[in-house]
Amino acid sequence: MKLTIVLMLTILLQAGAATYAQKITLNKKGASLKEVFEAIQQQSNYTVVYDSKMIRATKPVTVSFKDASLEEVLDKCLLDQSLTYAINLNTIVIRKKAELPPVIEALLKITGKVTDSKGQPLIGATISIKNGKNIAVTDVNGAFTISVPENTIIRVSYIGFIAQDVAVDGKTELSIVLKEAAGSLNEVVVVGYGTQRKQDLTGAVAVIGSKELEDRPNTQFGYSIEGKAAGVQVIRPSGQPDAGFSIKIRGTSSITSGTDPLYIVDDVPTYNTNEINPADIETITVLKDASAAAIYGSSGANGVVLITTKHGAKNQKSRVSYNGSVTSSQVWKKLQVLNTPQFESLMAEMGISLPDPTNFTNTNWQNLVFRNALSQSHNVSVSGGSDNTTYYISGSYVKQEGIVINNNVGRATFKVNLDHKVSDLLKVGTNISYDRWSDVSVPEGYSNGVITRLITAVPIIGVWNPLIPTQYAVSPVAPVDIENPVSVAYQPQNLLVNHRFNGNANAELSILPGLKLKSIFGLEHSNSIFTSFQNSIQTSYGRSMDGLAAENDNNFDYWISENTLNYTKKIKDHSFALLVGYVASDESNRSVYLASHGFGGSTAITTVTAGTVQSVPQVNIYDKTHESFIGRLNYNYKDRYLLTSNLRADASSIFSSKNRWGYFPSFSVGWRVSNEDFFKNVTAVSDLKLRAGWGIVGNDAIAPYSRYGLIGLSTYVIGGSPVTAYVPSTLSNDNLKWEQTAQYNIGLDFGLLNNRVTITTDYYDKKTTNLLLNAPIPASVGVGGNTAIINAGSIQNKGFEFQLTSKNIVNRDFTWSTDFNIYLNRGKVLDVVGQTLFTGNVNVAGNTYQTALVKAGLPLGSFYGKYALGVDPATGNEKYLQNKAGSDSLGVIGNANPKYAYGLTNSFTYKRFTLNIFLQGEQGNQIFNATRMLTESMTIGENQSAAVLRRWKNPGDITDIPKSSPNDPSNSYPSTRFIENGSYLRVKSLTLGYSLPESVLNKLKISRFMLYITAENLLTFTKYSGFDPETSVFNSSSNSDTASKNTAPGVDYGNYPQSRDFILGVNVTF
Repeated sequence: MKLTIVLMLTILLQAGAATYAQKITLNKKGASLKEVFEAIQQQSNYTVVYDSKMIRATKPVTVSFKDASLEEVLDKCLLDQSLTYAINLNTIVIRKKAELPPVIEALLKITGKVTDSKGQPLIGATISIKNGKNIAVTDVNGAFTISVPENTIIRVSYIGFIAQDVAVDGKTELSIVLKEAAGSLNEVVVVGYGTQRKQDLTGAVAVIGSKELEDRPNTQFGYSIEGKAAGVQVIRPSGQPDAGFSIKIRGTSSITSGTDPLYIVDDVPTYNTNEINPADIETITVLKDASAAAIYGSSGANGVVLITTKHGAKNQKSRVSYNGSVTSSQVWKKLQVLNTPQFESLMAEMGISLPDPTNFTNTNWQNLVFRNALSQSHNVSVSGGSDNTTYYISGSYVKQEGIVINNNVGRATFKVNLDHKVSDLLKVGTNISYDRWSDVSVPEGYSNGVITRLITAVPIIGVWNPLIPTQYAVSPVAPVDIENPVSVAYQPQNLLVNHRFNGNANAELSILPGLKLKSIFGLEHSNSIFTSFQNSIQTSYGRSMDGLAAENDNNFDYWISENTLNYTKKIKDHSFALLVGYVASDESNRSVYLASHGFGGSTAITTVTAGTVQSVPQVNIYDKTHESFIGRLNYNYKDRYLLTSNLRADASSIFSSKNRWGYFPSFSVGWRVSNEDFFKNVTAVSDLKLRAGWGIVGNDAIAPYSRYGLIGLSTYVIGGSPVTAYVPSTLSNDNLKWEQTAQYNIGLDFGLLNNRVTITTDYYDKKTTNLLLNAPIPASVGVGGNTAIINAGSIQNKGFEFQLTSKNIVNRDFTWSTDFNIYLNRGKVLDVVGQTLFTGNVNVAGNTYQTALVKAGLPLGSFYGKYALGVDPATGNEKYLQNKAGSDSLGVIGNANPKYAYGLTNSFTYKRFTLNIFLQGEQGNQIFNATRMLTESMTIGENQSAAVLRRWKNPGDITDIPKSSPNDPSNSYPSTRFIENGSYLRVKSLTLGYSLPESVLNKLKISRFMLYITAENLLTFTKYSGFDPETSVFNSSSNSDTASKNTAPGVDYGNYPQSRDFILGVNVTF
């Protein structure tokens, strides 16, 4: 028996020895397991047994063996595979690895409390298992209960605090203290000539961060501010893609002077905001009150908008980002006008004869002129940095179609931001940008704009003249030869091409501990060339002039030098920051305008010099300079008591030497009540700060040579013949001085539940005096014009602002946050040299009317006209309220200013999905619908609104539309009949996005991929009958009347409407 056992062991050992004695040499690259197994069988006496289906899903292998054992080869080839092997005599069996049964850990129930550094409970903090699914939320006492494995790690997170990982290690009770993140009260905010902690601000300041900017993709940065900051009104002057925007902060403070805020990009003022690429912006800060804006003195009268662009990060590998989108745009509303049978009936009633009806069409001009517009936008950026150098480089291209035919914009931008640390004492940097803008525009506004024409063009004609197909058809009804809207859109051919270079170089030197010298030199150059050509064939006006062309070449140059010295010091509980500086700048502009006609029927040569009849060239040149000294003191005691004081002295070449210098001080204080010892037990209130401030800012935004007596060309009829000569055009006035705005502000910053809810409120009262007013003068003075610039009058604006931010729900899978703001402004004219000024001229059917008046005691934006009492059933005429003298009474008939304006944003995230909904609206404002004065007048042979189907026809008719009255404008006089409710609520933006999970991103080797769809102006709720409740013809590019822009907002007369946009986009970061 023993011998048998010994023999069997010997045989088995010999077999095992034979197994290991097999040597394999194998070189395979990307080979399948099947190939490997076949090679093993060829080089050994072993058979490999496997299921072919089982190895189809295995990974290819790359191996290199020389005289290796069989087990070495098999171990290597099956590494990281779901297979294993067994050797039995001369057979190798391949099989799946056995799945281990799951290990069920015992769960440990733990309780705990989460507090801040002051011991206050954090309500709604999230407790989750790292890499697990269990989750808990703290209650009103900061307490929580959760069941977790004994040796796990939990993560505790809360909005505004640094997340903390805590090892359980078998403990059943935990006390967790979270530290406040720098992104809340310690957040650094850009202010004039520097930065401040948010908690130290004493002025009225609004900040729009990168998150808010990303939530609403757009091609104009001003729309990112829209509805985001209380007291800030973003005005869209037109729906044309080149229209840009204008911003008003806390009402209108001037009549003749400019009302736009000062825009600062990376510490340097800029004069062209349309060409700023929104994708390059990191943050936007709005300085609203005088205590915050006074550091900018003469330029800060209308507030200041500080734009900080993106920079690279230290020790960051190169990061490439792409943001691209395509947009489909449509007009969101069309107006009802008469069709051909209805138009024929009206003309017959008016006694206007029509041509042979056999050639009539039934053209819907709105369908021909409005289009589904397609646009595209592409942005690429590269950023990164080393320990000493950071960089950000970006480029963008936008091609945007307007919703009106032949209306397009193309824009290309390039930007470089570089920062370098030369040593511990010296930092240098540069910001450079280049933009190219090309714009094919269409005329808008008033009676000759494309929008007015598409409403009033007669439906009985088509686009082309059926008798002469090369000519556009014109109206055959008196007044004849009115061009159709397609003709207006294409003729003349207007093209604007603008090139702009903007750059600055900066250096910061640390002289002593706490003492820094910063110098910035910036410059801007832009060249814009506008060309227009109307051929001598297609239009009646072009034929009458034998073709006509115009060209305007404009060159703008600006430079600024800023040198500031900043000293900071902390002595125990006292912190000081002192800033002094000197600023100098120069702005110059040169434009040359040429015009000609008489092209001899040629359409091939369109340059202005080809016309045989040349107009006198017009050259306009101006230059203005500023020089300033600035100073600021910030004081902080124990983070409780705060003081900021500014003083700026400005000199402007606009004024004579005796009034050149203006001095603009400001003071503001703050008290952080929440840091007082007596407030420590108020657990629900995490931050409470009271603010108060006063300051004076100036305004010199008038024509550079307004104080001089200027001469200009004017034409007079002498002896029955026109005579053109140079005559005085303005009076000299060496007494012109700064327009000044003094403003008081009281504010409250309020934080609840560890700033999960934050509230900011402000009340302001500002008064502008010494208005730079273009006042009327008597004709007997002998000046070609009828006005002169003087200092006279005053305006007051009072208002209240409320802003709330709330993190409603915050957990691992779902978040919901809300931003809400509402504001009201009450403005009125206090004095206007004892006169009443009439502005807002519109021409309707050959008659000119004033639509607004400026008078002491009234707000700017007061509409002027008659008081309509309705249609007289007996006569069919409009009845008007009469005065004691028996004539129609004239006065204030409406107010363009809203009672309040608001914005509401709700942001949701659910796992990888995001949803952002932005609502914006105004309430209580009125609109003067001057378009209806034309389309309901029934005085001339133009098409009319479908509303005239309700017109009075017979005695006894009860209606709101008077009878047709050819050549009699009395029934269409500016009156309360045309004043409409302009209140609206708009779903301004709705964005739904989806981000790929990290597991997919890792496989694709990218760090972010987000697909989104956005709807702009999705829904509008309004009672206004016109195209668009956000309207003002005097804000459009076709208006050059600053006084009407400031005093007659809300007048709709052929305005280009905003579009409804659907955007599909993608954000990718590598």
